[in-house]
Amino acid sequence: MLKTQQKIATATKELVVSVPFDAVSVTAIMKQAQLRRQTFYDFYRDKYDVLAWIYQTEVGAAATKCETFRYWTQTVDQLLHYFQDNQTFYQRIFALDTQNAPETIIKAHFKTMIKQILADLAQTKHFSVDNRYSQFLQTALSTALYATINDWLTDQDRLPLTEERQFICNYLQDGIDGLTERQHPDSHSSVVR
Repeated sequence: MLKTQQKIATATKELVVSVPFDAVSVTAIMKQAQLRRQTFYDFYRDKYDVLAWIYQTEVGAAATKCETFRYWTQTVDQLLHYFQDNQTFYQRIFALDTQNAPETIIKAHFKTMIKQILADLAQTKHFSVDNRYSQFLQTALSTALYATINDWLTDQDRLPLTEERQFICNYLQDGIDGLTERQHPDSHSSVVR
């Protein structure tokens, strides 16, 4: 089942890279996948549903490493490699303003990743982060990370992956350092507000 679903998703990605998205049809996808047209509807409602599955599954897989804050740099590395490997697909998808645009789903993955980082950071460094502030950080950082990756992929003169990774890691580390610095024992409160 999953193999067939992935085969349909791969065929969709191949078509999006080679033809305008408007020209991508269920018939074309299934021809590219070398499967019966009716099989498509066993897994997806329409071609937009395939895109949502790609964002949900593939970006989710690239972000899975981040279970503790110690590994967030490896997660950034995985994410950037994933987006670079799928550069043309995402360049075309980011340019679309259609249903199931990637922003909402990809930012949700980033929010989850940042939530895990913050929770583990607070537990490891023995402090607490106010829930509302944590939600604010998740939204702000996921929005910044999405915009940064979007700009990086669509910029004609984009930075090499290693430099982009370093800048993103520096940016996130500066935020982590600031957060932990405010938790210094001289602080009057152990809750970040």
